[in-house]
Amino acid sequence: MTKLVFNSLSGLAQSFATLDLIPDTHAWVKDRSGRFTYGNSLFCQRFGFQDSSALNGKTDYDLAPTDMAERYRSDDDSALKGVVITDRLELIGGAASVEWFLTSKWPIYNSADDIIGSFAISRHLNRSEDKAIPFRELSAPINYIRQHFAAEISIADLARASNLSISALERRFRKHLDKTPHQYLNEVRLQHAHKLLVTSDKAIGTIAIDTGFCDHSHFTRAYKKHFGTAPRDNRTRR
Repeated sequence: MTKLVFNSLSGLAQSFATLDLIPDTHAWVKDRSGRFTYGNSLFCQRFGFQDSSALNGKTDYDLAPTDMAERYRSDDDSALKGVVITDRLELIGGAASVEWFLTSKWPIYNSADDIIGSFAISRHLNRSEDKAIPFRELSAPINYIRQHFAAEISIADLARASNLSISALERRFRKHLDKTPHQYLNEVRLQHAHKLLVTSDKAIGTIAIDTGFCDHSHFTRAYKKHFGTAPRDNRTRR
């Protein structure tokens, strides 16, 4: 991509108008503080906003679980140092399904060659692209995790189910997702736990066991770290 140069991050909707015409593509701009200043139509719709003006000023911490927001912010920090991030594979989804995205980020400069923000595009990978390398290398362990998350799963179990060595399994997760297999397993468990908290009357301790956590306290710590709030707080907001 050509170097992005704008004197201001405000009023970018017209400059990026063609991004609303590209299917399955989310695009956004953030300032140096991580505040959104633009999002294309599909990105805004994803979070329930009618247009970019409703998105402006919000941060990833307003839109995503805490640990995901921190990962996004880490990538932003790299872009703000002039690093271009190309085709980072991300898995986004709820308890029932998972969606695959390829995300790229670039720094935005002003006319004085100062970096004033970051621009990103995230492309949804369609089913026709299931033969891409990330799908081939991760589909077996990810499907196993999503089918057996409630059971006790060791990394050795996951490697055997994927016909991989432990080191090869961990390399693939690091390469494509920038996380460990255990981190991904934990995220899947937390997604299911969150769904049960807001849709059922099960006791929190029961939900913890049903989603693969060893006990109530372990679940509460992991949930608060991921979502930034305690399980009981999500339940009282129903």
